[in-house]
Amino acid sequence: MKQVVEMVMAEDERTPISTPYPPSMIASALYMTAAQFAGQAPMRGSFLLDAPLITPENADQFYFPDSPF
Repeated sequence: MKQVVEMVMAEDERTPISTPYPPSMIASALYMTAAQFAGQAPMRGSFLLDAPLITPENADQFYFPDSPF
């Protein structure tokens, strides 16, 4: 992630923007899958996750140089 934010900050044409995907997104998917198969509860519809848009203007808020990833 750190490298992607660096690319956004540098305005690299390959990565003009980015969106972080929180680990909680994985948990939500697992819970919904388990509910469908174990609980016999059909899971249908759309699920919106609040994830910020990282742009060159705000990338410094998401850049942590000491982060291992």
